[in-house]
Amino acid sequence: MGTDKDWQAWGEQDPYFGVLSSQSFRKSNLTEENRAEFFRSGDEHVEAVFAKIRRHLDSDFKPARSIDFGCGVGRLVIPLARRCAEVTGIDVADSMLAEAQANCAAQGITNARWVKSDDTLSRLTGDYDFMHSVIVFQHIAPERGLKLVAQLLGHLAPGGVVALQFFYRCDAPKLVRALVKLRYRFPFLNTLRNLVSGRPLREPTMQLHCYDLDALIDVFKAAGIPAVHLDLYDAFGFQGAMIYARKADAE
Repeated sequence: MGTDKDWQAWGEQDPYFGVLSSQSFRKSNLTEENRAEFFRSGDEHVEAVFAKIRRHLDSDFKPARSIDFGCGVGRLVIPLARRCAEVTGIDVADSMLAEAQANCAAQGITNARWVKSDDTLSRLTGDYDFMHSVIVFQHIAPERGLKLVAQLLGHLAPGGVVALQFFYRCDAPKLVRALVKLRYRFPFLNTLRNLVSGRPLREPTMQLHCYDLDALIDVFKAAGIPAVHLDLYDAFGFQGAMIYARKADAE
């Protein structure tokens, strides 16, 4: 979600690559085999997340109402729908939501609903016992993203669990990072980069941002979640963290 306009464009032009940036998932390469692999990776991810939650937070974890924030084309909504009574997919791009709905219909998923995102999540109602987001917040500038995390946590039910992923450090040299930020600010530089690298000329940017872990933990504390479990990893020149946490049961 670097900019809302960029993600609408990704959804229109190359939605599966926009979700998982592998050449196998380019629109021009999206064979039935590659498409099956795309959705299989989603099921494997959800299974691994549930296993980690049961190991560290709740041995009997069986959520009824779940959220996938930044749901894209529904890669994770589908496996969540098969494990939960209800799942809500949230995305900023109408083009992504339309593709997600089509994918769920093709898979016979009837317990998914959809919410168009904005900076205050004004269309989201009710409480949920599981909230998930992966490879999403890294595309949102922290000044927006921290507020969105706070909004999400405001809808977490007592005893509910969250699993949210972020980048917290970029290992690239400062000059490289500065040049990349210039490309975010000036669209003609992105067009030039596309031309030089052989990408589609009008391919939008896919911004990458790092978060301050202290600031994130403060947001969790403010939401009444004083303890978190961090799963740290390396990702192509970035240091990332999956933050797992459980809200206390109602008194």
